Amino acid sequence: MKTTLLIMSILILVGCASKPDYRPANKGSTGYSEQKISDDRYRVEFKSVSNSVADAGDYALLRAAELTQAQGYDWFVVTNKETFVESKSHAPTSSVSATRGQQVERNCGLLTCETRTRPVNEMGVQISNHDSRKEVHTLLDIKMGKGIKPNDNSYSAQDVIDNLSAKAKK
Repeated sequence: MKTTLLIMSILILVGCASKPDYRPANKGSTGYSEQKISDDRYRVEFKSVSNSVADAGDYALLRAAELTQAQGYDWFVVTNKETFVESKSHAPTSSVSATRGQQVERNCGLLTCETRTRPVNEMGVQISNHDSRKEVHTLLDIKMGKGIKPNDNSYSAQDVIDNLSAKAKK
C-alpha cells in the first residue's frame, strides 16, 4: 500500500511539472508579474520551467491583455520584447514502478491436474540524466490605448484573451 502511494505521488509530481502554470509569481517563482512604468506603460514578465519556449511568450501576452483591460484600455502595443532561455542541468529524473500479482502454474497428468499459485512482487527503478525543460523568462514592455487599434502591430486585448485563455486553463 505504501509503495502504491509513493508511486502515485511521483506520477502526480512528474505530470504537474511538465507544463507551466499560469498564475501570479510569488517572490521570484514561476508565473507572471508586472511593473508599472507610466500611466499607460507596463513591463510584463512571465517566468516558466517548461519544454516550450513559446508558452512563456503566449502567457506574457495573455497577462498583458488582462492588465490592459484591468486598466480600462482596449488594445496594447509591444514596444520591446526579450526572451531569455536558460538550460539547466537538472537533477536526474527517475521513476519507480511496483507490481503485485500472482503466478498460476497448472500441471496436468493423465487423470488429474494440479494447480499452484504463488505471489509475485516486482519493483523497478528507472533513472534518466536527460531533462529537456528550460527556464524561460519573457519580458514585454507594452503601451496601452483606447478606441480603434492604431496598426497591425497592436493587439486587441479582448482578442488575445479569447484566443489564449483556454490554453492557460489546460
